Amino acid sequence: MPSGMISSGYALVAGLSNTGKSSLLNALTDTRISPVALQPASTRMPITAICTPGNAQICFVDTPPLDSGYDWSIIDWVDVVVLVVDIKTFDEDLKKPVVKHFLRRTNRKPVVLAMGRSDYVKPEHRAAYVARARHTNRFNGIVPVIPMLDYGIKDLMNAVLKNIPIRNRLFPRSINTLNSKRFLISEQIRTQLFSLLSLDVAGETAVQVEETSQRDGKLYVRANLIASRTTSKGMLIGRKGQTLEQINKLSSKAIGEFTGEDCRLDLWVKVREAWTENKTDLLEFGYVC
Repeated sequence: MPSGMISSGYALVAGLSNTGKSSLLNALTDTRISPVALQPASTRMPITAICTPGNAQICFVDTPPLDSGYDWSIIDWVDVVVLVVDIKTFDEDLKKPVVKHFLRRTNRKPVVLAMGRSDYVKPEHRAAYVARARHTNRFNGIVPVIPMLDYGIKDLMNAVLKNIPIRNRLFPRSINTLNSKRFLISEQIRTQLFSLLSLDVAGETAVQVEETSQRDGKLYVRANLIASRTTSKGMLIGRKGQTLEQINKLSSKAIGEFTGEDCRLDLWVKVREAWTENKTDLLEFGYVC
């Protein structure tokens, strides 16, 4: 290997809704950078995490669900794709038109299949699922994984590394993400909405971080929840402010776990009517139109 050259590149993490992509990215990179929610489709924009296994460097990219309508032109510049499927339903999932279309889009990119939710299958049966998956498509690796237990994570990392090209280091060692801190904080807050509000209200509430500062060893964040309807404002605040207080509490904890800092969150609720139907508003709030 030429001096200064290492395995360095991009790995896309993709899959249908609620297959555990964000949990997998966090396990692969040993971070909490990608918010995890029980509700499907919580990831709306790509979230990146850069890790350095050994002397290599991989930028993993967590993406919106395959069935979200996201523009998959990102495939053109990544080096390898990690397709996450539910081990119990992978046969049917791989036959879905949206998945088949995605695999066609990968062209000749290496694709590693991560079989999530493997804890739902007895350990002695997992090899049979892997053997069956080998006959379904042209995968460059198939690995059963359980992110919460770190099961299969090392094997999956090795499968990805085999398909990362040798080149100059892409990023300085000090960089661990390509996303801004404000964006990542806003995603931590936005994810908490789905655990406390109905899907329609949570899905139509934007998060806008106005200011972050550090004082006395604490992280101070001022942010706005932007409702798309006046009627949603009351739901976000709740009776005597109880819902907003709970959102603040959960978000502060999530931000603290992500940043490793004691977070003090100042959260406000505002209304911008029908922002979900306005392209300028969508772009301002970080959505791809």
